[in-house]
Amino acid sequence: MRGRAHDVVGTRPPRNYFRLRTVTALAVDVIREAELVRAIERTLVAHGKMPAEEALPTARMVLGYFGLDDTVLDNKLSSDDRDRFYRLEEEGLLTSEEEDATVSRGKTWRIHYWILKKDRIRDAGRDRTPKSEDADEAMYRDIGDSAWNRRGNPPPTPPAP
Repeated sequence: MRGRAHDVVGTRPPRNYFRLRTVTALAVDVIREAELVRAIERTLVAHGKMPAEEALPTARMVLGYFGLDDTVLDNKLSSDDRDRFYRLEEEGLLTSEEEDATVSRGKTWRIHYWILKKDRIRDAGRDRTPKSEDADEAMYRDIGDSAWNRRGNPPPTPPAP
């Protein structure tokens, strides 16, 4: 049995054996697990509609259905997962749409599908807390102008030039 040239010990593979492929960067707008977990925590968990320990499994379940797509057919969902999708829809993280399709013999089927609301997910997951002030800055900022006068008198007006 004859081996190929690169199967023989001590020989190099032919020049074209390992081809370099040019990979073009695609601008894929993908929701990451951490983004969805944060959005779930700041909506469903914060509103008491889901325990905190369910945020990560729910995010994984959702991303498992969607993958890299923006939509998923409702028929693919289990009954329990559909209930969680409805809760996410109530918080604005998902939306559902339907479409009528004509099939054989002129019958019309209604197809239901779910759509990720990526902007809303990112908005809900974004930090909204302003930069914290230094404790000293906050204390001095809250002191009124009259406290800076030694005798409680208004400050003297500077002389006119």
